[in-house]
Formats: sequence, C-alpha cells, structure tokens
Amino acid sequence: MKRTHGLFGLGILLMIFLAMMALMRLAAGDVKTLSGGQGIIDLTFGITPGRIKEALSGYGSKAGAYYRWAFYSVDMVYAFAYVSFYRCSIKSIVERCGIKGRAGELLPFIPVVGMVADLLENTVMFILLSGSRSAVLMWAFTVFNIIKFVFVYSSLAIVIGGAAWLIKKRLS
Repeated sequence: MKRTHGLFGLGILLMIFLAMMALMRLAAGDVKTLSGGQGIIDLTFGITPGRIKEALSGYGSKAGAYYRWAFYSVDMVYAFAYVSFYRCSIKSIVERCGIKGRAGELLPFIPVVGMVADLLENTVMFILLSGSRSAVLMWAFTVFNIIKFVFVYSSLAIVIGGAAWLIKKRLS
C-alpha cells in the first residue's frame, strides 16, 4: 500500500512540475515577444559574460520589467516544483534500489544544489536587469548557470535511469 501511495504522490508532483514548466515556457515566450526576439538567457547553457551584456542591451524597459517581475515569479515557483519532483523521485529510487551509505544519503540532494544555483542565477539576473552591468555579476551568472544545468540535468538523468532500471528489474 505504501508504494502505491508514494507513486501517486510522485504523479501529483510530476503534474505540478509539468504545469509549471508550461507556464514558465509561456512567460519566456512573452519576454521574447516584448523584446522583439531576444529570448530568456537563463535557458542558455554556459552563456558568457560578453553574450550576457549583448543580451541585456536587447531588452527594452517593458521586456526587462516583465522578465524581472513576471518571468522570475514563475521561475521561482518552477524551481521549487522541479526540486520537489526530482528529490522525491531520487529518494524513492534510492530506497527501491537499496542504495546505502553516503551515495544513498547524498543523491537526493543533487536537485537541491541545482535549485540553489538556479535561485542565485535568478537573483543575479534580476540585479543585472535592474541596470547593473557589473562584470563580476555577469561571471557569477555564468557560474551559477553552469552549476544549475549540471545538477538539474544530472537529476533528470538519475530519475530516468533509475526508473528504467526499476522497470527492467520488475519485468525480469
């Protein structure tokens, strides 16, 4: 009974995660429309400070304000949605696979590191969109961006790989 309840909870978290992803993509599209084609730079892996500076100049006051207030409001909630789904999924996989020791303890924190980097990246971009053109902040954005992508996509890989392994184990 406990496993069925756990899978139901993961299903609910997955639906929330996917709904927030769709809402975030919608808000990103609005930024692109308002800026005349300049997309969200948070979604570019390893973006350089030079490219950040170039992108910032492409946002007008309307697009910049929408990016700061509307897109980031959605993106902050999205971060909590994906970390909830990934962390609970990884924790379930760790338990079902019987992963013990340090690895079993640390694996569920991979998405948390990604979320913290995402929130720091968002904070830095919020400041940059407010008018700062600090090279240090642009480098910080780049570092947080890379950390976010590595840890969030590692979480996705663990969830997909773990689910595939559990399905294979169940079928054999």
